Amino acid sequence: MNLILENISKSFKDQSVLKSVNLKLSSSGCHLLLGENGSGKTTLTKIIDGELSVDSGQVYLTNDEKNKVDCAIQYQDFNAFPYLKIKEVIELFKKMTKQYDFNQNLYDLLELKKFEKTLIKNSSGGMKKAVSIFISVLLNKPIIILDEPFADLDLKKKKDLRVFLADYSKEKEKIILIISHEVNEFEELFDTISILDEGIIKESDYSEKLLNKYKITSRFSIEDLFYAVTGKRLVLYK
Repeated sequence: MNLILENISKSFKDQSVLKSVNLKLSSSGCHLLLGENGSGKTTLTKIIDGELSVDSGQVYLTNDEKNKVDCAIQYQDFNAFPYLKIKEVIELFKKMTKQYDFNQNLYDLLELKKFEKTLIKNSSGGMKKAVSIFISVLLNKPIIILDEPFADLDLKKKKDLRVFLADYSKEKEKIILIISHEVNEFEELFDTISILDEGIIKESDYSEKLLNKYKITSRFSIEDLFYAVTGKRLVLYK
């Protein structure tokens, strides 16, 4: 299964946000979408999700036939259902999803048991992030889009989540698209890297291939790759 984006263009009033974007992402892998704020990442994910229409181009899933895209998005902030407890929110999504995937390993590594009786409105940023990540997996969609999933998590959870996502994408044959500025020490997670700059995909290929193509020093990193491709320094997520 592949996610295909063909010649995607999108403008708002007179501002062109995406310009003939072409992208192919395969299942059983984690894919990094890298770009500055304002590069068009959010617009692109909303188009994949169907929340936004395109001016031109098409988005589809394919094996042998073109199929409608079905995906779950984990946004940076989760403030829905403020007066429900974390456990109640998860139960609500279970009832709304016919074939949900309650992944106990993910539930445990995010330590949701400790906070399940906390109201969403009283939850910390880390708790909300854990809930949003868990729900994106619970929905059991073929495509999972994670927006800054490592932000607000402590170091152990970040490392455990990295291992989980790598294994889960392959075991369940999911397409996991990760939007993140937090890429140091996560190089092994990403099967492919796509660099979006000023509404254009400047590079998209297997991580190892891209890093070798632009490699200058032995410590060449994804952040260095971004600079080599765009001429810009990546602003870290805050």
